[in-house]
Amino acid sequence: MIFPTDAVSAQKVVPGTTCKVYQQKLSYQAKVFTCVKSGKKLVWSKGVGTKNSSPTAPSSSSQSAGATPVSSCPTPLLQTPVDLAKVTSILYPGQERGGNYKAHGGFGFDNATDNLVTVKIPLSGKITRVVRYKEIGEVQYLFEFDGNCGVSFRFDHLRKLTAKFEAVVNAFPIKEDTRTDPVSPPVAVTVGEVIATEVGFLNNVSVDFGVYDMRKKNEASKDPAWASAHSQFTADSYGICWLNSLPQNDSVAVKLLPSRDGKNGKTSDYCK
Repeated sequence: MIFPTDAVSAQKVVPGTTCKVYQQKLSYQAKVFTCVKSGKKLVWSKGVGTKNSSPTAPSSSSQSAGATPVSSCPTPLLQTPVDLAKVTSILYPGQERGGNYKAHGGFGFDNATDNLVTVKIPLSGKITRVVRYKEIGEVQYLFEFDGNCGVSFRFDHLRKLTAKFEAVVNAFPIKEDTRTDPVSPPVAVTVGEVIATEVGFLNNVSVDFGVYDMRKKNEASKDPAWASAHSQFTADSYGICWLNSLPQNDSVAVKLLPSRDGKNGKTSDYCK
């Protein structure tokens, strides 16, 4: 499954000029510009090329002939990928953020004094696509997975990987954008495996997490107006409210945490 990048088409962007939202990404003239810190100011970065980064429709190997039966999905579907005792805020999937639509959410660690966050695989499956890329001068890792029962998931803004996952992604060059490369053959992973021991950027500790049920489209996509507005990225129609798919106590706990997005709060097309 190939997921869209986070950049969005925008009005004219001039590198070095003032921006308002830290780490917001905007696309202009085949480049992605990031709102970065320069001293005490927020300014647009010089931009990186996106010439070949057009997203494609999601396709999960679980939809092919001979796939693992749907009934094999565990209950609960996911194991919580991070230690909730350290989490201070939640990014909700299925909302507009930073000028473009995000089918994924994430976990924030706003009180962290370092980047030490352990991330575990929430569902057994296989690594299908990866990329290591530079953003704001720091190397970040993005992984996409197909679960064994028709559910895909992804992590972004991983900072330090464990040996197995580092070996997979180190087979590919460091990029200046988030276009992923296919892992062939895919590499099996087991629920509970540690994928990363650090996440995020210096002074901004968080990790993106998205889950996509490829067995059926989500409820939001049944609204013709919504479906028309989100026809560019098919992944939007398969994103789910993963907060509901965690173990019961953890599901209750994450819903009590504040939203990390000050504009949309807990408003979500997926989480009702």
